[in-house]
This record gives sequence, C-alpha cells and structure tokens, in this order.
Amino acid sequence: MPGWGGALTRRTVALVVGTRPEAIKMAPVYRALRASDGLEPLLISTGQHRELLETALEPLQLVPDHRLDVMQASQSLNSVIVRVIERLSRLLAETQPEALLVQGDTTSALASALAAYSMRVPVGHVEAGLRTYDHENPFPEEANRQLVDRISTWCFTPTQSGRSNLLAERIDDQRIHVTGNTVVDSLLWAIDRSEYRCDQDTVLLTLHRRESFGRPLAEILHALCDFLDAIPEARVLWPVHPNPNVREALHIVKGRDHQLEVRSPMNYLDFAGALASCRFILTDSGGLQEEAPSLGKIALVARDHTERPEALATGRNRMVGRERETVREALVSAWNEAPYGGPIPADNPYGDGHAGERIARILAQSLAGRSVVSA
Repeated sequence: MPGWGGALTRRTVALVVGTRPEAIKMAPVYRALRASDGLEPLLISTGQHRELLETALEPLQLVPDHRLDVMQASQSLNSVIVRVIERLSRLLAETQPEALLVQGDTTSALASALAAYSMRVPVGHVEAGLRTYDHENPFPEEANRQLVDRISTWCFTPTQSGRSNLLAERIDDQRIHVTGNTVVDSLLWAIDRSEYRCDQDTVLLTLHRRESFGRPLAEILHALCDFLDAIPEARVLWPVHPNPNVREALHIVKGRDHQLEVRSPMNYLDFAGALASCRFILTDSGGLQEEAPSLGKIALVARDHTERPEALATGRNRMVGRERETVREALVSAWNEAPYGGPIPADNPYGDGHAGERIARILAQSLAGRSVVSA
C-alpha cells in the first residue's frame, strides 16, 4: 500500500474503541493505516466496557495511545456520553487529528462522533448504514448509528443494502463508500493464529443484548435446556457476558455442567477458534451474524429484528425470535443438519477480508489535499 499519502507527510487519524466488538472491527483499519505511507493512527480507548475490551486488545496486538477510562460501576448511558465527550474533547484539542473514526453503534461511538463533530474534526463511521428502523430493537444502538451517520464525512458501509439505506435518508452519495465489513478481516486474521478448538458437537452461545434482558433471556435459556434434554450428546459453550442482567439468568442452566460449559469471556483468538470449530451458533450478537457466513456456520439469531438481512437469504443465518418453543425447534433443526464441509472462507455477503485496506485507501485519498506539517 505504499504511495497512498506521500512519503514526506504523516496525517494523524484518531480511532476510538470502547467495547470488544469495536476493537475487533477497528483492528484491520488500524493495521492498514500503519502500513500506509501517509497516515498515522492514534488509538484511543474509552474503556466503556473495560474488562471485555481488554480480552480483544492484546490478542489483536493493539496498544491504545490514550485511555479515557470512563467506565464506572452501574454507569448510565448518559453518564458515559458526558464523560466521553468531556475527556475526548480535551484530548482532541491536544492531539489535533485530521480525522476521527468510530465503529458501529455503541454509546462510545455516538459520544466520540459528537465530540469530534463539534470541534470540526471530520468523522468517519466504520459500519455505517445498518438499520432496523425500530428504536427499541436494538436500544440504544439503532438511534446511535442513525445519529452518527448524519454527522459523518465518510460513511463506510459494509454492503449495497447499507448504501441504499443511507441514500434513502438523503445522505450524499459522495460520502458513502461500500467497503465490506472489517469483522471478516479480523476473523480470518485470528483463525490463522488461533490454537483453540472445541468439540465438534459444541453449540456456541452468546447472549448480551439489552432488549433480551429479563423474560426474553429466560425464554432463550429454557429453550436451550429443552434442546439439551432432547439431544443428550450435544454440548454448549457459553462465554458469559459480565453484565449483571446476564449473570442473573445463570440459575436457569444450573446443574447442567455435563453438557454446558459456562466460562468467562474468551480472548479473541480463542473465541475465533471456537467459532471455527463449533457445530453451529445461537446468538443475539450483531458481529456473529457477519462472521458465521465466512465459516459456513448456521447462526440462529435470537432476536426479533436484524440490521443485517443479507445473510438471511443464504439460509445459514436464521431469525428464531426469543420464544421458548420456536428457539427449541430451531436448535433441534440445526442439529439435524450436516455441518458445512466446504472451503474456508465461504462466500460471505459481508466481505472478502480487505475492508480495512479499502477504508485506509479512501481516507488517504480524501486527506491528500489537506495542508499538513511534514513529519
């Protein structure tokens, strides 16, 4: 990638991460910026989800240049927004980057974009254009990503569907760039480096969505227990999210240690190995809906809406809702299907593993006309 920005200048691009998924999806952009001639990444950690974030930073070989350390016990969304804006604004005044990148739809992403926008620092939104158009599903992510897109100079959207969403909202086509999703880049990078493997009869489980807390989460877990009763040879691996609302539901699966391994969050390399070797997935995650197609895995999506409809057409990603009977039936049906045995990576509507490079190239070209101080 030499020659993008000219060898005599280095333009600073700030990248903000606050959660584990943000780190995973921003890592390919960071690496591509470092590999370029003219761009210098400045990695900033907000620490919104500090413990989970750390399980991704080290395996991905990311060392933040600055840490805002905003995390507090029982923090509210508004308190996170206030602390990020206050602390990041001071840092931006000190470092004066030429652009700031945020990823996805977290509170960190929204607050960071607002801070940069108010200081006239151009914002780039990695993973722009995702929509359910239901502000309750997911909450607050649906509102966050719509707001960030409105104030972004660059909307890096993974798919043509995302581009169509943005155009329908009258966002200038010149601001929209279809790049693929950087999570595919990270997944392929991590699988090549992971030594972790789980049993071939293992179902990988991840549950953390705010809208699932309470009765929906209980319904999903009761369905899982019904499935394990029906399929005694099945195994489940559940890296449990540290949110207290998730941990409070652990009593539902108590006494099933012979079939269900409940463990603390895995570092990203180990998790990628588990994803590559499991039989199929039950999740309410967004990122796993994008990763699973590259591995040919069935991903049962325990949600009522998805902002990632592209993989549903393949039949591998399946919306199963959050009701006990429908989730149980979906689990049994997936178990009875033969696991994928084709080439890796499989065809994936979310990307080919080169999204980070595309984003870095677009930024280099866009920033090339700006006056800079020679490094």
